[in-house]
Amino acid sequence: MKNISLLGLGCVTLALAACQSAPQQYNGATGYVVESQTANGAIIAYTLAGRADRKLDENKLQRACQKVLASNTPYKLQVLSINEIPNPAANAKTAQSIQLGHSRTSFSLSETPSLNNGENYATRQALDTRPSTLRVVRYSCS
Repeated sequence: MKNISLLGLGCVTLALAACQSAPQQYNGATGYVVESQTANGAIIAYTLAGRADRKLDENKLQRACQKVLASNTPYKLQVLSINEIPNPAANAKTAQSIQLGHSRTSFSLSETPSLNNGENYATRQALDTRPSTLRVVRYSCS
């Protein structure tokens, strides 16, 4: 019984990991946009969030090329440029917040939950955090 539950947990973990690394069209925050495409190559701009992990990023870029060019063969990747842009989702402030000049300081009304509310406020805040910058990688694959 213990082996079956461990096997099930492993399958669920593997499925979740596979879903996280699949390339997706640009959704306003992350994803790829095809700038130009030929029969055997493409120039793609991929917006990445989170920490820079060279191997993981290379795998994402490779899978995006394979998806755009509809082939599972590995492609030669050539990075054309890497730019950091501000994350529009992270910079969106609520209407209750007041920004002080060009500093990071802001004041806002407290959203303290009531004592009868079962929601964990710290967990909700942690889930709402976003990176302050995104990386846009322009590259060609052939």
